[in-house]
Amino acid sequence: MKTLHMQSGKRMIGIAGASALLLLASCSAPKDNDAAPAGGTPVKIVHPSTSSLAESMECNATTAFLKKEIVRSTFQGFIQKTNKAIGDNIQEGEILLYLKTKEAPAGDSPGIHVNDNLFQGTVPLTAKSTGVLTEMNFHAGEYVQEGEQLAVIANPSSLVVMLNVPYQNASQIGINTRCTVILPNGRRMDGTVASALPSVDPASQTQSFIIRCADMAHVPANLNLVVTIPVRAIRNAVVLPKRAIQSNETLDSFWIMKLVNDSIAVKVPIVKGSENDSLVQILAPVLNAAERIVFEGGYGLPDTARVSIGN
Repeated sequence: MKTLHMQSGKRMIGIAGASALLLLASCSAPKDNDAAPAGGTPVKIVHPSTSSLAESMECNATTAFLKKEIVRSTFQGFIQKTNKAIGDNIQEGEILLYLKTKEAPAGDSPGIHVNDNLFQGTVPLTAKSTGVLTEMNFHAGEYVQEGEQLAVIANPSSLVVMLNVPYQNASQIGINTRCTVILPNGRRMDGTVASALPSVDPASQTQSFIIRCADMAHVPANLNLVVTIPVRAIRNAVVLPKRAIQSNETLDSFWIMKLVNDSIAVKVPIVKGSENDSLVQILAPVLNAAERIVFEGGYGLPDTARVSIGN
């Protein structure tokens, strides 16, 4: 009897220990509702609004002189002397250089009289316009052919911006349109489209437009620029901040997350219109000012996502 009582006692202790272990395990097991917050993903919302948008185009441009005088040799000969250097201011009628005929050095060349004076074989070449000497192609002692370019005189007041626009977009550029000219150093100048050249570049198929700016005093020629020019203005456009717009990797599908109540956001495909640095026009669907759109915290949310509205 004593042995049976001891075995029964051991069996009861074992059952009690197992029950304690099961109770401890059940207390330490994680609960399902501990995995995610009950309120959903915290987000911030924005309401659609109406605004005026200006659609702009950016094109490359260069500075160029419209008025230039090209000084050419009138006969074959040698440059005897130059009176001016590149960068000098030139007045109309000033002597640029002296050109000597190739026969002049010959001792047995026949004497030629001009206005009762013996011709010595040297002819002065003078400037026919006022400006700045930008090119001097030959120096004293060099031989030149007839009609060869010797120098170039540019008129500083004729410096303009030449805007190069792809021909398919040229119809969007209006004459007398105001634009912004951006220099490489970040300086901005206001400009006006003055005229269009009636031809296109055969290689790039771009049409050139002449832009005039008020302050071109310290701008050099042949400078590469960027011009921002408005091409269309849209009034009363329904817009959202760019941060509220989501897209796929190929940027051919766009959508927003719209709240249907205080805790559920659904995925709504959209059609974009014009946009600027911060706003995007929504063409479809039609949105009203009372609708609530997720603009922060919505990245990666699935359709019909549970959310909580933050401040």
